[in-house]
Amino acid sequence: MGLFSKIFGFKQRSNKQGNTTASSYPEEYLQILKFISTLDSLLNDDRFIARSDYKQLVDEHASLLTFIEALKKSAMLKTYIETNNLDISTIHRFVDTYKQLASITTVPEIIKQHNTAFIQKHIKEEKRYLDNILKECDPNILLDDEQREVVLSNEDYTLVIAGAGAGKTTTVAAKVRYLVERQGVNPEQILVISFTNKAVNELKERINHNLKINCPISTFHSIGNSIMNINEDGKKRIVDGGYMFSVINRYLKENVLRDSELVDKLILFFGSYFTAPYEGKDLADYFQFISKTEFSTIKSNVQEYIQQVIDHKTKEVKTLNNEILRSQEEVNIANFLYLHQIDYEYEPLYQYQILDSNKPYTPDFVIRQGDKVTYIEHFGITQSGTNNLYSQEDIEKYKKRINDKILLHRKHKTDLIYTFSKYNDGSDYLVHLKEELLARGYELHKRPSEGVYKKIVNSEETKYIVRLIKLICNFISNFKTQGYKEEYFDIFKSKISNVRTRLFLDICRTCYLEYQKCLVQDNCTDFEDMINESADLIQTKKVTKERLGYKYIIVDEYQDISRQRYNLIKELSSLCDAKIVAVGDDWQSIYAFSGSILPLFTHFCEEFGYGQELKITRTYRNAQELINIAGSFVQRNSEQIQKSLISNKSIKNPVIIQTYCDKKEKKGEEAPKGGIYHYLGEAVNRSIQEILDQNEKSGKRGVASILLIGRYGFDARNMCNSEDFNYDEKSKTIYSVRYGRRVKLSFLTAHSSKGLSADNVIIINAKDELFGFPSQIEDDPVLRLVVSHDDSYNYAEERRLFYVALTRTKNRVFIVTPENRPSEFIKELLIEKKLYPNVVLNGNLNFESTKKIKNICPICGYPMQRRMNKNYGLELWMCMNDQEICGFMTNDTRGGDLAIKKCDWCKDGYLIVKPGSDGKEPILGCTNYKSDKDKTGCNRMMSRDYYLKWINDSIGNEDPSVGKFEYLRSEKIAMEEGHLPKMTEPKIPSIRKERKTPNVNTTTTQVFHIEKDGFDVICDATGNILTDMELLKKIRQWRYDKAKEKNMRAYWIFNNVTLVDLATRQPMTREELLSISGIGEKKIELYGDEILLIIIQHCNTDQPANNHYWNSDWPEFE
Repeated sequence: MGLFSKIFGFKQRSNKQGNTTASSYPEEYLQILKFISTLDSLLNDDRFIARSDYKQLVDEHASLLTFIEALKKSAMLKTYIETNNLDISTIHRFVDTYKQLASITTVPEIIKQHNTAFIQKHIKEEKRYLDNILKECDPNILLDDEQREVVLSNEDYTLVIAGAGAGKTTTVAAKVRYLVERQGVNPEQILVISFTNKAVNELKERINHNLKINCPISTFHSIGNSIMNINEDGKKRIVDGGYMFSVINRYLKENVLRDSELVDKLILFFGSYFTAPYEGKDLADYFQFISKTEFSTIKSNVQEYIQQVIDHKTKEVKTLNNEILRSQEEVNIANFLYLHQIDYEYEPLYQYQILDSNKPYTPDFVIRQGDKVTYIEHFGITQSGTNNLYSQEDIEKYKKRINDKILLHRKHKTDLIYTFSKYNDGSDYLVHLKEELLARGYELHKRPSEGVYKKIVNSEETKYIVRLIKLICNFISNFKTQGYKEEYFDIFKSKISNVRTRLFLDICRTCYLEYQKCLVQDNCTDFEDMINESADLIQTKKVTKERLGYKYIIVDEYQDISRQRYNLIKELSSLCDAKIVAVGDDWQSIYAFSGSILPLFTHFCEEFGYGQELKITRTYRNAQELINIAGSFVQRNSEQIQKSLISNKSIKNPVIIQTYCDKKEKKGEEAPKGGIYHYLGEAVNRSIQEILDQNEKSGKRGVASILLIGRYGFDARNMCNSEDFNYDEKSKTIYSVRYGRRVKLSFLTAHSSKGLSADNVIIINAKDELFGFPSQIEDDPVLRLVVSHDDSYNYAEERRLFYVALTRTKNRVFIVTPENRPSEFIKELLIEKKLYPNVVLNGNLNFESTKKIKNICPICGYPMQRRMNKNYGLELWMCMNDQEICGFMTNDTRGGDLAIKKCDWCKDGYLIVKPGSDGKEPILGCTNYKSDKDKTGCNRMMSRDYYLKWINDSIGNEDPSVGKFEYLRSEKIAMEEGHLPKMTEPKIPSIRKERKTPNVNTTTTQVFHIEKDGFDVICDATGNILTDMELLKKIRQWRYDKAKEKNMRAYWIFNNVTLVDLATRQPMTREELLSISGIGEKKIELYGDEILLIIIQHCNTDQPANNHYWNSDWPEFE
C-alpha cells in the first residue's frame, strides 16, 4: 500500500465472494481512484516535487471537484455514495487534498513533508559529494545545510534570500554543478544571468574556469542582444546614453523649430516650470530648497537684462547682468511679462518716498506701457489666507501687511495689481494676472516663439537646454527600463493633473519618438530596447523553444531586478518551460535610480503565481557583532524581509567612528594646507594606524589591504586635498604618503562595492550635507513616474546602501565623520546604544547638529542669499522669506540682527553694519560717512541698543530724509564743525589670514631604466616613487622568461605601462587584474594565475620600512 493510501486508509469494495468489483464503480469515482494512485506514485519517487510535477494531475481532475461540489450543493452526495456503495472518507479526503494541491498560495502539507524528507535524506546520503562540490574553487569551502537545501531543491520558481557575505555566488556555483553532475542537465541548458560584467566575471571564474562547466553566463543585455540576433539578418549597432543625448540635443537645438506647438511648450516650460516647486511641508527641507535655488529670469538668462547702478563703496558705475528674484512664483510672473512684451522692473523704488520698516518701499514689480504705470505685488499665501510653511501668527502678520500695502496705494492713487499663490476658483495666478492686465487696457503681444527659443538655446546652455536634455534622457531610459511604450505617455497624463508634469510629458514624448526614429534609421539599438525587444520576440513566438532550450534560469543579485528584466526572464521561462532560481538580498537593493523595483523581489511568489522562498542566514565575511549592528540598522524599516544572520566570527568593537574637525582651521592655529581635508586625512590616517596595529598584534604580515568607501566618486579626489594622500587621475587610485607600501588602498563608491569584500574598510564621507551619506539629492518629481521610490522609511534606499558599506569588511569598519556635521546615520548608531552595542566613538561629536544652512536670517531663520542690490548699490545678504514677513538685509552678517536702513540724515545714504570702536560690538553707520577732518560726509551712526528703539516695523511712513543733502552728486561738501553729532572713528578691521586653497595632490611619472627598458614609474606629488621597484623587477624578469619560452617579443605579453601599473597597484585577484591597463579576459586566461602568484608572494614578504625612496645601485631618473 502506497503512502497516500496509508494516509487515506483507502478500502476497495468486494462482492460476496470477496472479489473486487472496481469496474462497477461510477466513472467519477474511478477518476478519484486514478488521482489517488497517480499522486501515490509521485510521492513514492525519490525526487523533489515541484508544482509543475502535479499541476497536470490537478488540471485533469478539476471537473471531479466541480461534480462533487454540485452533489453537495444539491444535497445528493450522501445518496450518491450509498447508492454506489462508495467510501465516503475517500471522497472527503480527495476533496481536501485536491483543494490543497490546487491552491497556489501555500505548499500542500503532503508535498512539504515529502520534500523535507527528500532534502534531509540527500543531505545525509550525498554528504561526501556536497562536502567536496566546490573543492576546485576553494578547498576550504564547505556548504552549510541551508546552502545544501538550495542545491537540492527543485521548485519551479525559487527565491533564495541570502545575507551579505552568506556565499550567494558560492551557492549558485554549487547549484550549477549539482544540476550537471547529479541531475544530468546539459550545461548549455543552464543560463546564469547577473547584472554587471563584474558579477558575471566572478561567476565565470568559479563555474567556467574553476569547475570547468561551460554553461552560458551573461548579463541581461548580452542575453537580449543574442535573442535579437537570432531573428535578424544583420546585427544592429549597440549605442549607449551618449547617443541618446546627441540625438535629443540635436533635435532641441536644430530641428524643433519646425514644430511651433512644441516650441511654445518648451518656452512655457522654461519660463514657468523649469524648476520643480517645493511641494512638501517640512520647513527645514524647504530652507534647503531655497538656499540652493537660483531664481533667475528668462530675460536675464538670454542676456537682455542690463542694469546700471552706482556702487556706494567705490562710487563707480557697475553693470548688472543677472536678474535674481526671491521666489519661483515671482520668476514666473517676470517671465510672463517678458514673453508678452510688457516692460517691467523688479523691486523698483516706489514713486513716492515711503518707508517700509525704515527702508524704501519696493513693490515686487512696476510695469509700463504707453502712459500706463502699474505696480504688482505677489503674495505667497492663498486667496483664503493659508500657507503650510507659516505659523498662524505669521499668517496674521502677512494679511495685515497685505492690507497695509493695498491702503498705501489707494492713499497715493497708484495702480496696484495683487496676486495670490493659489486662488479659490482653482485657476493659476498667471491667469488672474492676465485678466487684470487686460482689464486695465494693457496689450499683450506674444514675443515670436522662434526668436525667444533661439536666444534660450544660444545664450546659456547649462541653464536650460543641457539640464532639460539630461532630465529627458534620464526619464526615457527609465521609461524603457520599466518596459513602457508610447501609449504610456497618455496613461500617465490621464492620471495626473499637475501642469508641470503634463507639460513635461508632452515635450518628452516628442523627444522619445524622435529618438526611436533615429535608432531605426541608423540601424541601432540601445541597452533598454535589447531587453524589451527580445522579450517581445519571445512573447510573439518569433523565437522558438528549440533555438534556446534552457531548462534552468539562475539570476544572481535578483534584488536589482527591473520590470523589463523580469518580463524577459518570465517570457524565457514560459517559452522553454525553464525553472527559475533567483538569488539576492533585499537589504542590498540599491539601484532604484536605474530601474530596479524592490517589490518584484519581496513579492516574488505573488509575481510568478507561486514558488518557494529559502533563506541563507550564515555569513562567512562579517563578525557576529557587526552583523547585529548592520542587521538592526537596516531592519529599522519594517518593510524589509526580516532575518537573523549568524556568524562564527567574533570581533570586539567592530564599528569605530573617527571624528575630525570640520572647520578650515582649529581655534588658535594657523589654517593648514588643505583646510578641512587636512583634518579628514588625519582621521583616515588614524584609522589606518589602528588597522596596522591590530595586524601586528594578531601576527598578520605583509601589506595591509584597505578599501575606502565613499558615497560619490569625487570623494576619493576630495580626500587627496590632504597632503597625506595622492590621487592617480588615470587609474582613480589613492596612495598613502605616510604609510607607503605598508598599505594597499583601493577606493570604491558604496554602489560599486556591492558584491565585494575587503580585509578592512574605511567609510570616508559620513557627513550631513547635500552630497553626504545619506545623500540628500532629490530627483525631479517627474521621475517618480518611471523610477521606483521607496517611501517605506526615511532614507530607505540610502539606509540599505549604508548597510552595504558596513558589511564589506572581513574585520572592522571605520567610519570617518565631521565633528559638527555628522551623518544622521552616525548619530543613530551612537544614540541608540541598546540597539547598536559595540560601536566606538573616537573623538568629539556634536549630537545637537541639525540640517544647517550656512547663512540664515537672524530675524526669521530663513536662508539668505548674497547679491548686488540695485537700489542700494551694495552687495547685500538678503532674506529669502516674503517681505511681508521679513525684509531683512545686511551688508555684513557679523552685525547679527542689525539690518540695512535708510539714513534719516541724508537723502542718498544707507545705514550699514560697521565695526565698533575698540573691538566693541558692530554699529550702524551711514554709507556717506567720511573720515576727513572737515567732516564732509554724513556721520549718522547708532549703536545696537539705540537701533532697537529707533526701528519702526510699519509701512507707509514718509521718508524723513526728503530734502536732505545728496552726497553722491557732490564731489566734496564742506560742513561746519559740530553740525552733526561726532562719530567715533571705526576701528579698521584686522586683515584676515590668507586662506590656503586646497589643491588635489596628484601623482606624476618619471622615467626609470632597468637595463635598456625605460619605465614611466608612478611618483607622488613631491616626486617620491610609488611604484614597487623590486616587484617591477620581478615582473619584468618573468616577462623576459615567458617571451623567451614562447619565442615572442616581450611587449606582446605585457607592455611597460602594464608592468608599471601591476607593480604600483598590485592586484590580488583576477577581477582586480581586469582593472589594469592592457589586461583583458584573454590575457588573464594566458597569464593571470602566474602574475597573481608573483604579486601575492611578493606582498606577503616583509617590505622595507622606507615608504617611498628607492635605494639601489640602479640608474637614477633621467
